[in-house]
Amino acid sequence: MRNLFFLLLITLSFNVFSQETTAGEVSNNNNSNKGSVLIIPFEPKLYISDIDNQIAVKNEMNFQDIKAKFRAALDQNIFITLKNYFTPLSFYTLNEEEARTELSYIYNSIGYKYEVLEVEAEEETKGKKFANKFKKKENNDEYVEASVQNGQVVSQVDNREKYMKTVLSNDQLLTNLNKKYQAEYYIFINELDIKRGGDAQYTNNTKAQDRSIKVHYTIFNNKEEVSSGAIITTFDENENDINKIIKSQFGIIAEKIVSKIIPIEK
Repeated sequence: MRNLFFLLLITLSFNVFSQETTAGEVSNNNNSNKGSVLIIPFEPKLYISDIDNQIAVKNEMNFQDIKAKFRAALDQNIFITLKNYFTPLSFYTLNEEEARTELSYIYNSIGYKYEVLEVEAEEETKGKKFANKFKKKENNDEYVEASVQNGQVVSQVDNREKYMKTVLSNDQLLTNLNKKYQAEYYIFINELDIKRGGDAQYTNNTKAQDRSIKVHYTIFNNKEEVSSGAIITTFDENENDINKIIKSQFGIIAEKIVSKIIPIEK
């Protein structure tokens, strides 16, 4: 009965979201002068969390409900952020069967690959810049691919921060999406990771490190990739309230992703 209650609650929240974001009409038609942007949520299997046990206890939710809520909330925050600049399009505004069919086609038309995540200068603090001068040299400049030396395979552990990007296995995907949605951009959310911080006994700090959220994304226009990377934010190690986590973190993440496609003059 509890599981059924939460499924009904999530379904209701999706319906409310659809009504609020489409002015009462569940439609993805672009009726404004703004360019449109289609949001593609991450595949459910690409959700990795170290803290779902604590979230489940605190919020009395099962693991499927937690994943579904994070997935929908991330889509919703990007949707809301986009509204200032574009006409956002979301699969949560479609009926469930149509959304499932469309997303299945998209997921079967793409693949993924890992890339090294470049730290953006504007996001670095002064302290991080000083540390990264040495970290980047160690992690990037001096990294050596595996090779054979004296008849033995010699490899180096690659500790560089990476993100997962979307690659198109179906060359016609963007063409077909553009025929139907006529979007200016397509935001693919590739993966959502939630990691717990390191224990104090394994760090130099007097307390455990904050937890982190990492959202991997790739953005295409109707012809090619225009941006890809990952947004990483941190939150308190003791925070297990799912609504507070979403409220404090997802708006920041959405703004950083949307900023990749906002013209400078805007």
